[in-house]
Amino acid sequence: MGLLAKAKSKSRGNTKDRINTGYISEFLDLALVPNLDAIVEKKVKVITNAGGLDPIGLKNAIIAHLDDRGLRDKLLVAAVSGDDLLAQIGDLKGKNQLDGFDPLSGSDKEEVFKNDKDLLSLNAYLGAEPIAVALHQGADIVVTGRCVDSALVAGPLAFEFGWSFDMSQQSLDRLASASLAGHIVECGSQATGGNYTDWRKSAFSPNGGWSNMGYPILTYKEDNSFEISKPANTGGIVDCQGVCEQMLYEVLDPENYVLPDVVLDLTQVRLRQVGINQVSVSGAKGKPPTAWLKCTAVEQNGYKTSVDFVVCGEEAESKAKALGEAIIERTNSIAAPQSSQATTPITNEDFAIITVGAEHSLGIAAANRPERKEVVLRVAARHKNKPVLDVLAKEVAPFLTNSCPGIFLLMSGRPKVGPNFFASSIMVRKGAVIPRVHMGSGKIYQTIPLLEKGCQSVVAAKGISTSHGVYGSLDLGLPCTKLLDIAFGRSGDKGDTANIAIIARKLEFYPDILKQVTPEVMYSTFRHFIAPGGTVTRFEVPGVNAVNFVLTKCLGGGGLSSLRLDRYSGTCPSQDDLDLLTLSQT
Repeated sequence: MGLLAKAKSKSRGNTKDRINTGYISEFLDLALVPNLDAIVEKKVKVITNAGGLDPIGLKNAIIAHLDDRGLRDKLLVAAVSGDDLLAQIGDLKGKNQLDGFDPLSGSDKEEVFKNDKDLLSLNAYLGAEPIAVALHQGADIVVTGRCVDSALVAGPLAFEFGWSFDMSQQSLDRLASASLAGHIVECGSQATGGNYTDWRKSAFSPNGGWSNMGYPILTYKEDNSFEISKPANTGGIVDCQGVCEQMLYEVLDPENYVLPDVVLDLTQVRLRQVGINQVSVSGAKGKPPTAWLKCTAVEQNGYKTSVDFVVCGEEAESKAKALGEAIIERTNSIAAPQSSQATTPITNEDFAIITVGAEHSLGIAAANRPERKEVVLRVAARHKNKPVLDVLAKEVAPFLTNSCPGIFLLMSGRPKVGPNFFASSIMVRKGAVIPRVHMGSGKIYQTIPLLEKGCQSVVAAKGISTSHGVYGSLDLGLPCTKLLDIAFGRSGDKGDTANIAIIARKLEFYPDILKQVTPEVMYSTFRHFIAPGGTVTRFEVPGVNAVNFVLTKCLGGGGLSSLRLDRYSGTCPSQDDLDLLTLSQT
């Protein structure tokens, strides 16, 4: 959204340049246009959140293309707006309709942005109801802006089955199950063998493996169960393991997965293999939604840059570390005298010296091994003043001749200095958000009131445990086994928070995981990632014999602004806890 906000700001007054708009133009060019004939012939409904910051703009672009193709009378295009709250920021703050986001349903809230003048975008996550309304009005293509990904599935299901969005338990369970279905398929082939712990099964699966991955097919039933499968003659694998991994992807509190339309409880979900590459999912339960919607605020906070060297030979790691430190030191020594104003140096919090290939991300687990003879050095930095980073970019080339032997740049040309975007999550009262449904090319729209009556606050899950920096270790007095041998897992991110799900391969392994893989042990494993004040909290998911760990303040500020290589927690389960943790055999 930060990149879209920047692009949209550039395109003001330039209506002809579709590339510099606030929506994802590739959706029209690469996804919709090549399939239009089939969409018309088979009467396929298309729902997309590619509208980004300008869903009406994408709707109009689609209509213009339909005009060019002579298909205007064949397809009705609708847009859902109302998620963009940037123009209302002053009023929202003045009426105390904003609050901090709590990633743990009962912990400390994240800080609300300080200066709203620096905001590039502020968008609320809308739910499924506006999509269902658009379909009820005859839309063939529905374009949304910011909405929860699962709404792209829950909305069509609510339309197809005629569901209500009231607070009855029947409606809540329906929306919960539909939302879980959407959550599982929202990342495409991550439900069919992508990001799969036992990767060889997927990579070398029949019909081409990774080179021909089949995307998930969702078959929903009126009893609120559903099945995940994939097209015939495609690669990948659909089994309980992969579906379970994806079910817990990017989940914080699994008993209280907060969505606009419902709070989803997936702790008692059951998975069954009902055929080859076919998994049945049931047991999702719904609770009343809260009176708040989550929003993403994006602001520009200075600038950032990075440069990559390849460092070879004896003591490559030591050379890389010395080179990185020298680059930062020289930048600071040159930038201050050149500035007409008092310039602060690049501080320790605003640069990173990373040696790729030296198991940098493994922290203490990588100790006591020989130095690698080939590594990639990344020096990344951010600063509020662009000229400081311009100095760093200019000074990179001289280090090829005035530093260590056995190095070369991994990139061509001078490093680029670009804006440093920062994303934060905040909450807004539902009553302050008014979704709108725009049908066709007309200017008339329908509003969808978001009612707060019947909404409830989240009650934190029972039995959770948290480590606030207390280290723990495993008792290795008995014969041991790798955690990877008895469990599989998946990780995800929510801003500066990560989740790591660990799922027992068999029911009999679950008690050992509960006993030995504690928040303290996980804190010890990941302490090189966790910033001061960060915590590790464990939630239990007994329906699938799993535990879900939530790590706060662990991603360097979150994906947009983080200087880390892995800004999205993609490597956590595979590289650290599953492979390196060893459990006692009891």
